[in-house]
Amino acid sequence: MNIFSDSIQHFIAIDFSDVRTYFVSLTLTIIFTYLLIVIFRKIMQQLFKRTTLLEEKKKETIESVVKNTSRYIFAIIILIAAIKPFVGDLKEVIVAGGIIAAVIGFGAQKLINDLISGVFIIFEGTIKRGDFINVNGELEGGTVEELGFRIVKIRLINGKLLTISNGEIRKMVNGSVEKRRIFESLIVSFNQDPGIVRVLLQEVCDELNTKQLAYLKMDNSTGEYVEIYKVYGLHSLDTSPFGYKFSIVATVNDTDYLVASLEAKEVLAQKLYAHKVKMAEQLINKGY
Repeated sequence: MNIFSDSIQHFIAIDFSDVRTYFVSLTLTIIFTYLLIVIFRKIMQQLFKRTTLLEEKKKETIESVVKNTSRYIFAIIILIAAIKPFVGDLKEVIVAGGIIAAVIGFGAQKLINDLISGVFIIFEGTIKRGDFINVNGELEGGTVEELGFRIVKIRLINGKLLTISNGEIRKMVNGSVEKRRIFESLIVSFNQDPGIVRVLLQEVCDELNTKQLAYLKMDNSTGEYVEIYKVYGLHSLDTSPFGYKFSIVATVNDTDYLVASLEAKEVLAQKLYAHKVKMAEQLINKGY
């Protein structure tokens, strides 16, 4: 009983002014740091809006990196502010923390690999925010929504958000290099008159050149379109054992590629169906 009463008296005797001062100081540090980061982000946004030295995608990429980096800075500042009252010399803590981090680093090689890969991706400009990319040979690509030192977030065509660490990116195809070439191919039956197919494909090209005039890439130096829709021709007889291979091509703005490509496929399919063009059919052996 005496032990219990002594514990209560000891608790009552504690000077809570230091505790109160600690939490007030920590709260003010959090608020002040948060406001500084918000103000810094706003200033950067205004600078990017007014500058004409950087292209739009580079601006968005730098903004994304600044946003992600500021989160880490905020966390580090708050962590230091939280532990500082409990240590004698902050320099010793930092040195000790560095040694511990080095030891942990041997077991966190993947994280280090992600960070190093992220540094190269960002500063070499391999990809930028808004680029349409295909990662590691996957059939389905997507648009880069967020780019950081550790991860990349990609919005796939089906609407799903893919988050992949930078170290896992082994192979990448970037389709956003100011312009993209649409190359739509089809294989028609050997029993189909190729002359008729060429005429129909030219009609498709004429229709797309009218519909997608705003999508076509223009050469700023000449004021002319880089490549309007045209029939690439019957460019292969031996690609498929089931028919002739024809293609249509055009060069469009990289930002319009997805919409333009889907519309081109739809117009092409509708034209072929309307004129009952014989498509190549694969013979299936059913075993009887």
